[in-house]
Amino acid sequence: MREELMQMLTEYTGGKARDIQPDCVLTADLGLNSVELLDLVCLIEEKYDIVIPDRVLQTLVTIKDVVEYLEAHVKR
Repeated sequence: MREELMQMLTEYTGGKARDIQPDCVLTADLGLNSVELLDLVCLIEEKYDIVIPDRVLQTLVTIKDVVEYLEAHVKR
C-alpha cells in the first residue's frame, strides 16, 4: 500500500516530489496547499473505496500517517 501511495503522490505532483519519504509532511515537504491536499484525499478515497472522515484529515500530516490509516481501514 505504501508503494501505491508513493506512486500516486509522484504522479499527483507531476514528478516534482522525487525524494518522497514516509516522514515527508504533505504540505511542507511536498508543497501541497489545502486545495491540493483535499483533491489528493478524494483520489485516495476513490482508489481505495473508503471515506476518510473530516475529523481524521487533520491527523494525516505525513505520508506515514496516511499509509497507517489506509492499512487500518482498507479491506484487501
